[in-house]
Amino acid sequence: MSAYPRHELIRKAIHISMSVLPLSLFALGRDLGTILIATALTAAIVIDVVRLRSEPVRRFFERVFGKSLRPHEKYELTGSTFMGISALLCVVLFTVPIAVTALLFLTIGDSAAALVGMKWGRTTLVPGKTLEGTLACLVSCCIIGIVVPGVPFIAGITGALVASTVELLGIGTLDDNFGIPILSALAMWIVASVAG
Repeated sequence: MSAYPRHELIRKAIHISMSVLPLSLFALGRDLGTILIATALTAAIVIDVVRLRSEPVRRFFERVFGKSLRPHEKYELTGSTFMGISALLCVVLFTVPIAVTALLFLTIGDSAAALVGMKWGRTTLVPGKTLEGTLACLVSCCIIGIVVPGVPFIAGITGALVASTVELLGIGTLDDNFGIPILSALAMWIVASVAG
């Protein structure tokens, strides 16, 4: 029997697959990548608005995605929409390497935290978060911060620390799909500016 509920595996598979968006910036270039991200965000917003305003659509959406939705997402914007907003802001406000790195912190690092924490998490740090999950997030984010080209080493490590901290502690009511990329990108930009 899997240690992971099926709905969590589906949610994390979607989360990880969203890595295509930031990686498209390297493949397509900033302009086309921005158009792709803006298009995905527009689609997510339209779906959310229709879902929240139409009871039949909301019921259909819940039937299809069911337990993959967090309780608050049933009546608010989904994490995918917040991810799209943060992706677009990262691309507009920061360099491509920093934007790509920050968004991969979210899609890979946040997923690593959840998957490792669910299966091997034993040491609770804060409610719902474990030392093992946090370390998985930190290690994966450090690797990303090191291997993505164009990000100074110290900036990548700083961004990884910020992303892992936001994943662990959260920022009030701010969705981590928004907080992780924006705050880690800002930290990397500041450190890269000072170091550069």
